[in-house]
Amino acid sequence: NSNQLPGCVVTDELLAQLDKERTAEDKGLGARLLRAAKMYAIMKGMGYNGVHIGGHNIKFEQVEYIIDKGEELSKNWMDLVHEFDYPMPNGFYVYEKDPKTGLNTTTPVNRQNLPLNDSVGVVYSGMRLMHSLAFTPHKRLFPVMRKIYKGRKNPRKHGFEHIIKVITNDCKDCGDCAMFELAYLCPMSQCPKNQRNGACGGSYNGWCEVFPNEKKCIYVRAYSRLKKYGEEGTLDSYIIPPANWDLYQTSSWYNFFLGRDHSGKIHNIPTVEEEEEAKKGK
Repeated sequence: NSNQLPGCVVTDELLAQLDKERTAEDKGLGARLLRAAKMYAIMKGMGYNGVHIGGHNIKFEQVEYIIDKGEELSKNWMDLVHEFDYPMPNGFYVYEKDPKTGLNTTTPVNRQNLPLNDSVGVVYSGMRLMHSLAFTPHKRLFPVMRKIYKGRKNPRKHGFEHIIKVITNDCKDCGDCAMFELAYLCPMSQCPKNQRNGACGGSYNGWCEVFPNEKKCIYVRAYSRLKKYGEEGTLDSYIIPPANWDLYQTSSWYNFFLGRDHSGKIHNIPTVEEEEEAKKGK
């Protein structure tokens, strides 16, 4: 298993089984069709309304066999589950395994004693402190910052902000910052795919699929940062939308404090116009 297909894991145990099957007279075709039928049976037993059957040069007769055999096997589908248990050594699973059925239980795995996949440095602690003081609505410095940015636009403000964010996160000045939701990591500069709302699924052992053994996936890094503070569950608290390109090359701090970006909306920060309308309503 050399991870040459990102996101697709074939464990050594499964690979050994496939190698054994291909020595048969039909080069493993019968075993593959039977495996597909068993998977069909399991999916039906688990309550799925349909399955996708496909493959290179697959014939109608083979599809028919998979369906007919799958229907036959579905009566005792739970007896087949153990045949598809090829776990990665020391792999991470969200839920505890039921030793009787081989399926997941609804009990989450105890993650507290699991090691972090990436180191958490002092920079993150500093950014948390800065955010709690100045970027959290209803905290003391937030009204001050909002008042500063409500004033006339000044290129120096944007320049100062950009320098800080380039040093800390190689900021690309997208204007619609997603760092608040990703433990102060920038998906626009530190993810080759600019993934703003979840990992692509191609990482392997925590490494980015584009830069294996060179760069850790930013979602692995974000998870480690948040877990250190017991906040890993917040990763799915918000849906981060695609970047608002109308804000490109503008000050993200200006957009945040004045409620113009997606984070401002998440935190219910009113725009200047909304604030004025509210005053008129009173």
